[in-house]
Amino acid sequence: MTNKKKISRFDQKPIGVLSRTDLKTVKGKIIYWIFFAILFIVSAMAVIPAIWTIFTGFKDTQEIYNSMSFFPKNMSWGKIVGRISESWGQLQLGKAIINTVLLSLGSLVVRIVVCGFGGYVLSKMKPKGSKLIFTLVVWTMMMPAQIRMVPNYMSYLHFPFASDHGVGVNLLDTFWPIWLGAGSDTFAVLLFKNAFDGLSTSYVEAAKIDGCTNYGIFFKIMMPLSMPIVIYQSIEVLSGAWSDFFNPLLILDKNSVVPLEIFRMKSDPTVRMNTYFMALVFASIPPFLIFAIFQKHIMGGINVGGVKG
Repeated sequence: MTNKKKISRFDQKPIGVLSRTDLKTVKGKIIYWIFFAILFIVSAMAVIPAIWTIFTGFKDTQEIYNSMSFFPKNMSWGKIVGRISESWGQLQLGKAIINTVLLSLGSLVVRIVVCGFGGYVLSKMKPKGSKLIFTLVVWTMMMPAQIRMVPNYMSYLHFPFASDHGVGVNLLDTFWPIWLGAGSDTFAVLLFKNAFDGLSTSYVEAAKIDGCTNYGIFFKIMMPLSMPIVIYQSIEVLSGAWSDFFNPLLILDKNSVVPLEIFRMKSDPTVRMNTYFMALVFASIPPFLIFAIFQKHIMGGINVGGVKG
């Protein structure tokens, strides 16, 4: 009976690297459980540090240094609420969270509009020189980001002339450099172009006959029909804004964001260790919510990003 139950369980599994016929053999079952054990160990290595961080935030400072216990000694409801309220009041992350939300939403709008327009022009409008432009766009993907770092910084310092003679506008300590950087994502342009290439040109021709402008065609026809790409880019931009550390460190000062505030707390002697771990917990909540809400679209976006037109 037990063997029949095990075989029926394997029969219900979807076909992957091992087929259902392979799973019925002893060799196939051994390979299956080896893979299962490896994945379990890797998952535990990824999850346990996160759980340890959460529990450490609810410990007392002396307990962190003097005890090797994984769990806090006191996990009562009053202790949990007290630690959360005390840490939130001391950390004062409200302004940083608002700045991060503004940064992420602005980056999202610029990414969708600028990269979407770029893909639309290369796919449907195809002006003179579009092949050369497409070649340059693809070529920028081969350029290491370190090469662009210094020229970009000089451009932000004296935008848009990158001059040392004081000509231009200083964009440092504003969100504009990061917003503009979100609109220069080559991979996003290629994704939109591939999506628009898959749409029939008859949609564009019929809209132009009805008197619709290129802007109307883009927003009313192209973007709704390319919603999987829009959702994928939205998730990427929103989640990336909560984990981007280098660009805010290079550009922002007073307009601090959450990753930058967490980094600066390490050198603040007034912030205790348990409060610092609680700050890590607070900073992890928005990306966790984004993943929990859009989990289905995130997994689908992996397939979208891997499809070639």
